[in-house]
Amino acid sequence: MKKGLYKCIQWSVVIVFAYLLFFPIFIKIDKVIPAVEVSLGDLSFCEPLNVIIEGTYHWRLIGDDTFDGNIKFDIYPLTMKDILAQGKGLPTLRFQDGIDHLDYGEWMDSESFGKIHTKAFFNKFIVQIYGNGEGNGIDGARGWSTIDGHCIVAPAHNKEEALSILKRIQNDDLAPYEYWIE
Repeated sequence: MKKGLYKCIQWSVVIVFAYLLFFPIFIKIDKVIPAVEVSLGDLSFCEPLNVIIEGTYHWRLIGDDTFDGNIKFDIYPLTMKDILAQGKGLPTLRFQDGIDHLDYGEWMDSESFGKIHTKAFFNKFIVQIYGNGEGNGIDGARGWSTIDGHCIVAPAHNKEEALSILKRIQNDDLAPYEYWIE
């Protein structure tokens, strides 16, 4: 009797693991997250804002996580009036190593807002803002500035919390943590 139960549990674990290996788990996200915007050019700059995330996160054991939905930043009109661009049959975001671009508007005719660096389920994330947050940088250029670049960091209520997250989420695309401190 015990051997049969033990075999049944073993097979159940194998089936669950195989399912997780090949199919995503869908997690509905509908939340408002407090955040702050910080700047490389002005180390005293710390602007509070709210991030509104609505959609479905697709978590995968192996492969890239994806997100279908919208991310809004309450102080940026572009993100409030337009939705994240989504191609035909493609997810809104496909996180390769936790990174993807935030483009708002119609597919193939969208405005680039920035690049998001996130941990699973948007538990902690950083958004590098391109230009002035409306897709336009200096002289109309679109991209990240290593001189005066701005980042939105969440969840954070103040600069200290933002710096703690910046320290934990470091990669080749972000300015090193030391650049963000006075």
